[in-house]
Amino acid sequence: MRKRGPVIAGRPARALEPRTAAAAVGAALAFRGITDEIRKNRLLTEWTDLVGAKISARTRPYGVVDNTLVIEVASSAWLHELNLLRTQILAGLLERLGEPRLFDELKFKLATGRTHAPVRPPPRPTRPTKPPAQPATGLAREQIVREAEAVDDAELRELIARVRIANNR
Repeated sequence: MRKRGPVIAGRPARALEPRTAAAAVGAALAFRGITDEIRKNRLLTEWTDLVGAKISARTRPYGVVDNTLVIEVASSAWLHELNLLRTQILAGLLERLGEPRLFDELKFKLATGRTHAPVRPPPRPTRPTKPPAQPATGLAREQIVREAEAVDDAELRELIARVRIANNR
């Protein structure tokens, strides 16, 4: 058990021993009484990690109302399917979010309107593609032909020269 100093002018108790940054932040949040709010926000920010990509693409947590997590669902077919999986989803969420419990029950409702409609995760960014290489011309082309002449096989020599000229390498 760590020893703590006295509370001074509305400040949290100071630890007399070193502690990790996570422990210090956790103590500060607990002192301010906002740990449950932070944990509730995890539902929004980590929804895909909590329920998986397939479910998160068609759902969105609406909020905790009367100790019940309300989840908006994209379609009635998914609403029915998720109601069948309610106990497994609830158990998984409670396990991942830890104690104390933020909610004890799940309620699925059909999403209405644009403001709360579930959205698919944004597509993964694609790698920027290199612009196509311009074929070698002039002195660069002559240099490639000279270097390719070192190859004994005529067919292979021609193939190497064509590929190098086309890619300017």
